[in-house]
Amino acid sequence: MTSKSYSCFESYEFFGEFFDKKDSNVGRFAAKIKYSPQNGLQLEYCISDSDSPNSCDRLFGILSDGNKCTLVGPFDFNRGTHHMSQLHVKSGLHGFYYLIIGDFVDSEQLFEYICFTFNGMQEFIHPQGWITHLKYQKDPIVHVKRDGWNIRVENTATYSMIGQELKNLVDSRDSAVKEMFDTALDSIMQAHPESHFSLRKSLKYYIRYQTENNQDIKATLSAVNSITSLFSILISRPTFPSEIEAKLVGVKKLVHVFNSLLLESRTIELGQKKDSHMTMPLTWKQIDMETVFSKWFNICNEFNVLTVAHQYETGFRTLHYAHSDIILYSTQLEAINSDLGGKSQDKYVNPIETYASHELQVHLISLFKKTGETELGKAISILRNELAHVGRPKIMMKKLVIDDYVEIGHVLRLIVISHLFSKLGLSKDKIHGYQSRLTFG
Repeated sequence: MTSKSYSCFESYEFFGEFFDKKDSNVGRFAAKIKYSPQNGLQLEYCISDSDSPNSCDRLFGILSDGNKCTLVGPFDFNRGTHHMSQLHVKSGLHGFYYLIIGDFVDSEQLFEYICFTFNGMQEFIHPQGWITHLKYQKDPIVHVKRDGWNIRVENTATYSMIGQELKNLVDSRDSAVKEMFDTALDSIMQAHPESHFSLRKSLKYYIRYQTENNQDIKATLSAVNSITSLFSILISRPTFPSEIEAKLVGVKKLVHVFNSLLLESRTIELGQKKDSHMTMPLTWKQIDMETVFSKWFNICNEFNVLTVAHQYETGFRTLHYAHSDIILYSTQLEAINSDLGGKSQDKYVNPIETYASHELQVHLISLFKKTGETELGKAISILRNELAHVGRPKIMMKKLVIDDYVEIGHVLRLIVISHLFSKLGLSKDKIHGYQSRLTFG
């Protein structure tokens, strides 16, 4: 990846000149690109030239810093504000899907590969407070190749030039050892006067995704989002691709890519939260990521409900949402029971007994204790039916408060997650550890 980067959780503005035909000077107009995680990508424009496009699928641009760019729409400037005075002026704020900085990109242009990070990735792989303990390596730390695609997790580093100054940066309480170091360094510099040392300033991990059949921007970013949605479940936080760079087919340099996110402020706060490697429910070293990557693309569509719930989590629950979670995840338990080959009468309890730790089962029983029904299968069935069916007497519902609903929904979601983790090859002790960290702290 290049040294220049853009984060999906930061806000940016780019001023430039835009046009719909990259080989023509006709109909160009000035505008400003605005990006924020809340509002996504927007183009603030003011068009007076009658030769400028009324509508188009994409715009090309030259930014004020001299960079080429491409905006992927569609665009319809007739929907904005029209001023009919001495001139006909169209103005407004127009949203669009993708921004590519670094080149003009036609609709036929395909991506050779794409590199990206995600929020929380660095801490997930290694405690950043101890990053100096890691050595830079050229080879990928994980490389998974399957039919049609491959994923590489690599690292990149930045350095500053340093020569004899290295002696000033390395010290020892043992003066004799320090003198030996300085003497050895002088000897090396004298023997190799044209060589130099570099001091590492940063070390960062990133994911490189590539397909055998090159894809367009929409398909490529869809795959990238699928990968980050997996990590949103693994580390239990809203997770989105950030610092995205892509290699275009037939083009040597990398381009920067913005994806238009439209996130609630609470989701942004959770996504930017600084987590500790030591307190994450799962970390890189606990998981066989080669196996996880290999299996994920085959089953990800089965777990869209989970990925959306984690990526767009707000951390806030109303009674309505708490009720919805219970209905949603109890229904998921039925599907899991079928997948496990369980009996229909055990549709709720079988997944719980299969995946929940003893502590989690006891915790769920305690939540239903006030209702007088502690047989989990029966309790969940009664509560789900009271929530889902209009006109049914709300006997159990009246005995529970919102905190109970929230916690029941949370436990049921953990069971669904545990089923996913089992399919991804995680061991039972790692699954139970995940449950414990997210329930009991």
